[in-house]
Amino acid sequence: MKKLLVIGMLLGTVTLAGAADDQVFALAAAGEVDAALVADVRAQLEQMSGAAVRVAEPIALTAEMAMDEIGRAAVKTMQPTDFGIIVIAAAGADAPQGVCLPDEHFGVINVTKLAADATPEQTVRRVMQNALRVESMLVGMSVCPFPLCALTSYETAEDLDHMSGNFCPPCQDRFTRLAGELGLRLVKAEPAAEPAPAAE
Repeated sequence: MKKLLVIGMLLGTVTLAGAADDQVFALAAAGEVDAALVADVRAQLEQMSGAAVRVAEPIALTAEMAMDEIGRAAVKTMQPTDFGIIVIAAAGADAPQGVCLPDEHFGVINVTKLAADATPEQTVRRVMQNALRVESMLVGMSVCPFPLCALTSYETAEDLDHMSGNFCPPCQDRFTRLAGELGLRLVKAEPAAEPAPAAE
C-alpha cells in the first residue's frame, strides 16, 4: 500500500511539473485589427523570443475604453495556462502607443499609432517589436543600453524601423532563463544576430 502511495505521489509530481512548464503568452486583437497581422506577429514573436504564443479570442472594444481598461478586459479572458496577455488594439490616434502593467499580467499595443505612415510589413515589425518588449517586461526585464537590442530606448514609431527586431545575446539568455523559471513553454528562438536596419 505504501509503495502504491509513493508511486502515486511521484506521478502527481511529474504531472504538476509538466503543467508548470506549459504556460504561454496569449495574443489577442481588440477592435478592427487584421487577423493576418495578428498571425504574422505571433509567428515572428515566437521566432524572436523563443516563448510559445497562442492566438486568443478577440477582445470587445468600445470607443470610450482606455488602454488599461482594454488590458483588464483581456485579462478576464485568460486561460489557466496563459502567463500573460498581449493585446493588439485599434485604440485610435489619440490613445497612447502602448501600456504594460506586469503586475496585472497584460500589455496593450496601439496598432493605430504604429501603423501611421508605415507599410504593412513595417506595421507588423513595429507591433512585434513592442510585443517582444511586453513579453520581456512581463517576465521582469527592463530597458537594455545596447543599441542593437530590441529593448533599447526609443522615442518615435519611426525609430523602430532602424532598431533590431530581437534581443541582444545577453538579453536573449536572460529571457530564456527567466521564462524557464516561470514555467513558460519554450520553442527554438532565432539567434540574436539581426542587425539594425541601416539609417536612411
